[in-house]
Amino acid sequence: MLLSASGQNGGEDRATDDEVVAAAAALGEELAAAKASSSEFAFTTMVMQCNDAIGDRTGIDYGSVCGVDDDGCC
Repeated sequence: MLLSASGQNGGEDRATDDEVVAAAAALGEELAAAKASSSEFAFTTMVMQCNDAIGDRTGIDYGSVCGVDDDGCC
């Protein structure tokens, strides 16, 4: 499942840079697969939900950095 929290304990421990990069790469692969197998509406909705979840977790407005219409990000 996208953005699953398995292996994490609610943010008590900080993730290493390598863990963050690995999680981002895995998310990118899952989004690419979802884009290939989903309608445009479903994929756009999924990306917006991912952006919201990333923002909630990191405090960064990820949607302003990587928008749904930005082919360079996803």
